[in-house]
Amino acid sequence: MLILLYTAVLQTGSRHTFFAGVTTVDSGNAKITNKMPSIADDALHEEFEMFGVDLNDDLCPKLRDLCLQFHLDEAQVAQEWVAFKCSKNVKTMTEPTLEKFEREWLPKKGLKAPKKETAAATSSGIANRIVDEDVDIISMYATSSTPTNAAKTSGKRQVTPDDRDALRKRLADSERSPVVMPRTTDSPKGANTSLTMSSSKNSRFVERKNAGDVVASFGAVDNAVWKGSSQGCTVAPYNTAQTVGTQYKYMFQKLTEKAHVLNEQIEDMEELLKTQLNVEELSHIGIPAQEVVQVAGRVACDSNGKLNGQSVVLEGSRTTSYGRSVPVDLSELKEYALFPGQVIAADAVNSTGKKLLIKKICPSPKLPFPQPVAKSEPGSSLRAVVAAGPFTTSDDLQYDPLLALLDTIRKDHPDVCILIGPFVDVKNNIIESGKMNETYEETFKKCMEMIAEDTKNLGCQIIVVPSCRDAHHHPVYPQGPFVWASRPQHMHFVPDPCTLVINNVVFGITSTDILFHLSAEEVALCAPGTTDRLGRLAQHMLDQHSYYPLYPPSEDVNADLEHFEEGVKMSVTPHVLIAPSDLRYFMKDLSGCCSVNPGRLAKGQVGGTYARLLLHPPSSSLPTSIVSSAAGQILRI
Repeated sequence: MLILLYTAVLQTGSRHTFFAGVTTVDSGNAKITNKMPSIADDALHEEFEMFGVDLNDDLCPKLRDLCLQFHLDEAQVAQEWVAFKCSKNVKTMTEPTLEKFEREWLPKKGLKAPKKETAAATSSGIANRIVDEDVDIISMYATSSTPTNAAKTSGKRQVTPDDRDALRKRLADSERSPVVMPRTTDSPKGANTSLTMSSSKNSRFVERKNAGDVVASFGAVDNAVWKGSSQGCTVAPYNTAQTVGTQYKYMFQKLTEKAHVLNEQIEDMEELLKTQLNVEELSHIGIPAQEVVQVAGRVACDSNGKLNGQSVVLEGSRTTSYGRSVPVDLSELKEYALFPGQVIAADAVNSTGKKLLIKKICPSPKLPFPQPVAKSEPGSSLRAVVAAGPFTTSDDLQYDPLLALLDTIRKDHPDVCILIGPFVDVKNNIIESGKMNETYEETFKKCMEMIAEDTKNLGCQIIVVPSCRDAHHHPVYPQGPFVWASRPQHMHFVPDPCTLVINNVVFGITSTDILFHLSAEEVALCAPGTTDRLGRLAQHMLDQHSYYPLYPPSEDVNADLEHFEEGVKMSVTPHVLIAPSDLRYFMKDLSGCCSVNPGRLAKGQVGGTYARLLLHPPSSSLPTSIVSSAAGQILRI
């Protein structure tokens, strides 16, 4: 007989209750028993006495029921009662007040009662899943088999690594799985855990039939010449004051400083909106007004769920509205597109001071195009290749897609190549499983050495942008550039995000998938047949003057708000905005800005896409767009 101890986690709302249990396994039969945590009357008395509450013995059974129903221990239920007592001005604990406590207080605190699926049902379901697998559970836990065990299990089929993987996957799908499966030491078939140029290739990638196919075009591409002449180009940050350095301290945010940055974002946009609307002052969002007034603030959600048309609130600045938040009524709008963190101005009526009836959402102010640094020669052109990681397929670290891209660069000789991370992708199967035989830094170094060697004599400038998905780099946003002591002169390591000037053309680049994050949070009402969702998502970045306008940020982004001013805020509208995303690739003209999503160079075990651009720098000394003369294509690798 083998006895297994386990801990199952039952999650309800934002709280976790731990249930200890014992699994008894006898001759391949799994029996699971759960023991709910006991609530002692003495412990209840002790906890309530700490808060000066005289607990009647007759009320202990009711409190025990509440503890089990809402998954609270003695200390937690005492704390919640004291908070309820002070909030509702309750003097003594009686059965009616306890019923009110259960009905009005505990559910509003996010302490929801469990569903009908009880712990016993959960445990029986787990037992059934184990039995249904028809796998000898003893052989999965025992490190060695004895003759006795072998005799007992001789009637069962042999357990293979595939069986263990299948059972592990099924148990992992349950949020309350009590069984912790051991890791297997089997390596994936054909997986090479080091960056080598061996002859072993990913068969699905090598056998692709659509390499070089054009999947999207932009501008006049018929007579475009994509092959460069190695004329060389200059690469520099547009504004050094708004560039994140190589190293900066993060995880030091204070709540007061964080609130100050968020308030400044609203106030900066308010100043631009007042100029655009030609008004001296904007109105307080919480003061009753029977006539239409202009208000401004940040869009937010009134709960922790996803934003919808009924949950929108507007948060005003400290200067104009003392930081107050007011619910918003969008019923009179025919079109809108809102997301949390968006700063807007609107014509609204607030008849009661408690709710804004929005009549019209005002257009966002546009940033000017950049002033040319130097006058460009007439007829000059800039050829650029843009590719975003991952640069290897998900099942190996051979970097076959990157090698194919380098072959294209050697053939076409572009003036500049922009490579956007991740390079050592945390979502790669080998990296996730921890089966690498070298460090992340070593893998990255070999990748950079390969790029440097293949492009050293081409006259092509290589721009390398990090990603929060790079396993060897700091996962913070904004993100400092990579550090490599052996970096050659033709390779430029820049932060994420960044604004660069390349031969008088200003590029805005970010590797964070802001388009995907916005698509998950945006609520929009559009006229049928007039919507361009991908273009609208990219337009939000230009309208909000930010490479990451979403707040709160996605769980995948560790945002350091104190550095948003120097790294994330846009000071001009770039000529070219590059925002790689898992959404569909595109090239679009957005108010004179060429917006590009090149897609991913590798998608799973197959090849993805990359982009190439033919740009003509502005010949005028005045700020102007270059989108009318730009051409571009998105191709399969």
